[in-house]
This record gives sequence, structure tokens and C-alpha cells, in this order.
Amino acid sequence: MTAAAEGSPPLRMSRARRNALLRSEPVQGFALISPTFLYALVLLVLPILVVFAHSFWTQNYLTIDHAFTLENYRIALTEPIYRDLLWRSLYISLTVSVLTVILAYPIAYFISFHGGRHKSLWLFLITIPLWTSYLLRVMSWKVILGYNGVLNSGLMGLGIIDEPSTALLYNSSAVIITLTHA
Repeated sequence: MTAAAEGSPPLRMSRARRNALLRSEPVQGFALISPTFLYALVLLVLPILVVFAHSFWTQNYLTIDHAFTLENYRIALTEPIYRDLLWRSLYISLTVSVLTVILAYPIAYFISFHGGRHKSLWLFLITIPLWTSYLLRVMSWKVILGYNGVLNSGLMGLGIIDEPSTALLYNSSAVIITLTHA
């Protein structure tokens, strides 16, 4: 026999209890965070899952073979060109991450403990570069590191080099500098 058949009251909430539950802090917090969570899920997580699913498929000339295979991963990890590119990308990303922490930590520490009444000003000055376009910041490094750039001109003016160097741009060091700044 069920509980309802034994004469117990139905499992319905009273209106006052339901209103109290809807006004509770956890429910309001969940309602507040739900749109952001759904946004992140739909626009960030789902595309990554789609790319991950596609990584197990192969291409046959003009069609995609949807059969599950690990061939793409075997090629990426065993072919020297793909393996080298993967390691170079991981090296650059790790280096940029470490440099960013090394540069940002002392600034954050200073602002936290010694900023005093100028803390807002320091935060404002730090965020000003973020107002410019990412593309503009990247291109500014091209102007600085380029063949006729500021750095080459300065080194020639000091007599350190006799002619502009092409070694400052289009290499891993330039990518690391640019990504650390950007």
C-alpha cells in the first residue's frame, strides 16, 4: 500500500513554504548564476566537446568518415613535424604563463600591501592597456622588434650592431614577448 492510500496527506508544499523556499539564498543564488552558467556551457564547453568528437573522425577526400578512430592522435604524436609543433606550443605557453606570473605577482603584491590610498589609481593605470585592441598591441610589438623598428634603431644608435637585425622578429622569443605583454 502507498502512503497516500493509507490516509496520509498528499506530498504538496504549502504556498507559504514554497514562497519561503523561492526566497531562500541558495535558490536565489542559483537563479542568479544560471544564465552565466548556461552561456558558458553553450558557447564554451559545447564547442570544445564538438572539436573533441571531431578529433576521432577522419576525412576521406570530400567527406568525413564518422567511424571512431585514434589514427589522428597516432599521427599527431608520432609524425616528427606534428610532435615538434606540439612541444613548441607547449613550451611557449608554459614560458608565457611563468613570465606572466613573475611579472604580475610583484605588482599585485605592491598594490595589495603598499598601494595605500592610491590603490585605485594603480589599478586604473594597470588596466589602461587592456582598453586597446589586442591586434593593436600585437602590431605595436612588430613596430618595436621589426627590421626598421625602435629596438634595431636604438641598438644601431648605440653602436651595438652595424646593420638592422632580422633575428628579433618572427621567432619564438618574439612570440613569447608579445603574448606575455598581450
